[in-house]
Amino acid sequence: MIKQLWSAGQQFQAGFFAFGRGLFFIARYHLWGYVLLPACLSLVLGVTLIIVAFWAVQVVGDYWFVAEEWQWLYQGFIDILATLIAVFLALIGYQTLIPLVVIPFLGPLLNRVEKITTGQTIEVGWQRDLLNAAVGSWFALRDAVLQVILLLLSFLTGPLQPIVMAIANSYFLGRGSFDYLLEKHSTSLRERKLLTRAYRPQIYGLGLAQFLGLLIPLVGLVLVPAVGVVAAALLMQDHPPQQQLMAANAVSRR
Repeated sequence: MIKQLWSAGQQFQAGFFAFGRGLFFIARYHLWGYVLLPACLSLVLGVTLIIVAFWAVQVVGDYWFVAEEWQWLYQGFIDILATLIAVFLALIGYQTLIPLVVIPFLGPLLNRVEKITTGQTIEVGWQRDLLNAAVGSWFALRDAVLQVILLLLSFLTGPLQPIVMAIANSYFLGRGSFDYLLEKHSTSLRERKLLTRAYRPQIYGLGLAQFLGLLIPLVGLVLVPAVGVVAAALLMQDHPPQQQLMAANAVSRR
């Protein structure tokens, strides 16, 4: 048990620091041209969602009635609460739409990363691409519903709510960076689920780094999607999917 926890901790750490490796990799091999279009799409999407989320929270807040003698306390509390809700709603929307709007445009960047690291690229047919897009859309919708439920339940944790939501958002951000790669390296939905489970510590680590990166105004929106996907690719080079599948199948047979 202790050995497993230690291994998971090391993998989490590797996932977290892989974000820096991804940024360095892009800079070292001058891959900024591949990042430009996805970065612009991410920036427009993120800014739009932030504006919409804050506007929606403000509209709902206008309909709340509070007695006049409590207005001073209410105003300060509601400002903090509204900001937190708006930020997490924007993150939920961002994580839902990124795999559909931005990640597909990172395909050329991933192909270039694979070419540099392995000397070849993994090609998939258009039929599999279409199936992966349908599965990815379903996953994105399902994850959005789960995150809204988590946001509502997180109110029960009181002051721990930001921490709870940060952990949840870290997982979904990290998995979003891995999903596109897992589509290419798995031949069935079962394999994809096994690989997701096998890479879970790295997913949490990378996702936390991405979450913290998104807190940097504008720069985070520009860099996080591309750097996250490159980081996931480098992590999968360190721990090849076939090895992970063999280990996962061995565990499932016990």
